[in-house]
Amino acid sequence: MSRAVSVSLQKGGVGKTTLAINLADALVARGNDVLLVDLDQQGNATEGVGMSDVYESGSPHVGDVLTDTDPVDVREVIRERPAQGDGETFDVLPANVDLDQAEDKIRNSTFGMLWVQRRIVDPLVGDEYDYLVMDSPPNLGPLSDAALIGSQHVIVPLLMSEPSVSGFERMWSHQIQPIRNEVDLDLLAIVPNDLTGNNEERRIIEDLEDSPFAEFLPEFARSVEFDEPASAGPGIRHRIAFSRAWRDGQTLREYDPDNDMLDRLDELARIVENGGTTTRPPGGSD
Repeated sequence: MSRAVSVSLQKGGVGKTTLAINLADALVARGNDVLLVDLDQQGNATEGVGMSDVYESGSPHVGDVLTDTDPVDVREVIRERPAQGDGETFDVLPANVDLDQAEDKIRNSTFGMLWVQRRIVDPLVGDEYDYLVMDSPPNLGPLSDAALIGSQHVIVPLLMSEPSVSGFERMWSHQIQPIRNEVDLDLLAIVPNDLTGNNEERRIIEDLEDSPFAEFLPEFARSVEFDEPASAGPGIRHRIAFSRAWRDGQTLREYDPDNDMLDRLDELARIVENGGTTTRPPGGSD
């Protein structure tokens, strides 16, 4: 089933952009047509796929689609990303340094919260792309609300630290739950990210396994992985190749095709295709 998905947490520094880029790439590797949508005002996804010149230029960008005065058709803004090597790649709907203005327009418009859905998701999902992966802003606000309302599916990357978990709890109670009271919004997965293997990470994962959110942990993110001799440990592990790939405008698969995290990214892509983790039916629970 074609769908849009937001990669979102209302706290910066959790690897949200890196996960969004590599999720888009993993979906492509599974044979899908994919669009990466950069809704983060910082433009890290646009820069991280080798399009820093677009982010800093006056070229049409996603903010020109999200406006109440002569919006640009989304198809005129999409950029083809050159494939690295022989493989296929995803297209990009780039951000821009002026994207803050789009958030103000969404805030001040009666129907601004629906612009992402009506001008990006509805025209493209299913007809032109199998999946849209949105890199959402790292804060609570009109643009991140519009991304969640438009995508109706969310993946949450978490560092295994108390500030990161607290950020997710605030996001759940102050953003996701209120939106779910009005429209469909499914949490597809919680992804422990950038793990190094310390005891605090084990404690927090075990706490998540004992919480109502246990069903949203992928199989590769469970505490049993700490004790599997052949396992690298649970979650998406810290690998310097992630940051080096971003620096070079590449995905992890392009930069390091033998990296041990690619299988986990493939599993996350499969979760997006299935509409949920292997431990629950699509739709989830409150």
